[in-house]
Amino acid sequence: MADEQVAVVEGPKGKAEIIEVWADGRLVEYQVRFDGNVEKCSNIGEAYIEAGVKAGVKT
Repeated sequence: MADEQVAVVEGPKGKAEIIEVWADGRLVEYQVRFDGNVEKCSNIGEAYIEAGVKAGVKT
């Protein structure tokens, strides 16, 4: 299964994408992609918080 974008968080600092990363048919991690950088997160809640911080909004 390919990586899948599950959400986009937009704010005054820009747009952060939350991506599910899959390997061998199972979910491995979440990534927050913002301004050319990638941060790895272990769960969707952490990913939403990080995306909000990067975009400049409370999530």
